[in-house]
Amino acid sequence: MSARQQFVAKNGRAQVSVDGQIPVSLQQLLFGNDDSDDGKQLDADRLAERYQACMKKAICAMSIGGRYVALAYESRFMLLEWGQADGRGDCQLVSLGNDAAMADETITALYCMDIYTPQLQRRGAGSVCVVAGYSSGYMRVFSAHGHLLTAHQFHPQPLIHIRLRMPLPDTSRQRMTAGESEEMNLTFQDGTMVSVDGRSLYLALRLCLSEAADDSAGPMFQYKKWAFDLHTPRVSDAISFGPAMRDPLAQLAKHEHTSSPHVAEATARFLVAPCHGDAAFGVFATSEDAAAAVSAVAVAGKMAARVTGAVLSMAKSYFRRSTALSESGQSTPSRTDAGTRVPCVMAVRDSPRKVLSIALSPESYALAALTDSLGRVMVVDLESCEVVDMLKGLRGSQCAWMENTESDKEQCVFVVVYAARRGVVEVYGLGAEGQLQASVSVGQGWTLVQGPTQPLGGSLVVETAGSERRATQPVPATCVLLGDNGRIARISA
Repeated sequence: MSARQQFVAKNGRAQVSVDGQIPVSLQQLLFGNDDSDDGKQLDADRLAERYQACMKKAICAMSIGGRYVALAYESRFMLLEWGQADGRGDCQLVSLGNDAAMADETITALYCMDIYTPQLQRRGAGSVCVVAGYSSGYMRVFSAHGHLLTAHQFHPQPLIHIRLRMPLPDTSRQRMTAGESEEMNLTFQDGTMVSVDGRSLYLALRLCLSEAADDSAGPMFQYKKWAFDLHTPRVSDAISFGPAMRDPLAQLAKHEHTSSPHVAEATARFLVAPCHGDAAFGVFATSEDAAAAVSAVAVAGKMAARVTGAVLSMAKSYFRRSTALSESGQSTPSRTDAGTRVPCVMAVRDSPRKVLSIALSPESYALAALTDSLGRVMVVDLESCEVVDMLKGLRGSQCAWMENTESDKEQCVFVVVYAARRGVVEVYGLGAEGQLQASVSVGQGWTLVQGPTQPLGGSLVVETAGSERRATQPVPATCVLLGDNGRIARISA
């Protein structure tokens, strides 16, 4: 049973509650045998040190609300259920997998993806998959039980980041273009990005999970490939933040405040952090569409013939929205194709500052938190493409986002920063409240993990009693801390 512990800020405005533990027995399954180099079994202390070192190198992801936690080390991954089996908060094993095709292939990116499932959603549950990116460039999707659902090598470079980008909820339809939908964005080490169409991926995985797919044909889905005008062989991170807003009044205000007029007309926008050169980060945008690989309508049509009920109605919705793209007759690129070239429209040059990581806020805020090599955290407004806040004294930090939905709280969204060198979690407000809200000392050896707010398929339109509605609404953003000793802690403010 995990040891309960609670860290509280001096002003009482934030707390970190340690209420979960990954048992040593599960760590042993993930990290391998407990023998030393000379073949002798390690004692308890040395074994704990070994697992602690392995945990620092492990990649972690969590599902919506933190019910599931995925861990990856070298070529193995593990899916755990947190605090649901016995109520004690300790993690229980769901599945363990190792699907590396080559001896030196390792997992370099991980995403714990919830999938909208109407029957389970009504019971307050849902399906979950593990999406793993590999050093070979492969993306593999596994079911909760560890079964391989699909594998695809979009690009022959290490896959370093996996993100799900969602369109805004129904209350903000003015920002959605006719063709905008959710997408899974895959960032590769050389800066190439692949955007997998969320609707076709959703239908493919739903069929795989229901065992309705034809094994001989395999699941198929539509994707686009992007390449950036970079003068560097590597990037630290890159994100897609979708098309420019289409609301006329908001667009007029944007023309006045945006640093580059090219961004205001863009159909695809990206923020890229190169590893080399004099640019800390750059904004890339294009008004041209990338060639779409695989016909979305042909794929969805094949799938729709095998599904019924809610999935069929969503598939038909997908047909109507995909027809124009399918009939354009665009060519299909191969996995080695360089991708559609996207120009840089603006860059922040402040050598030797380099952006190390990018944390996206929930979609409705259109913000990103960027950690850099000079110990700063920059908050960037993705609509104006301007730095709106600069947090200092945070060298070696990690960033995430958190929302507070309590009606009596003025501040709704926070930047959560774990300053690893000082062992402190700091919570910052934004805008007029852009100041340190709370500081909690938790010690060193933690990793900050951001949780998703929406499932794959959550933005699909479903019909209920003659009216249309979005399948799900976003949940408040949350984040947790994973300790190198296997402890898991929730952050609240």
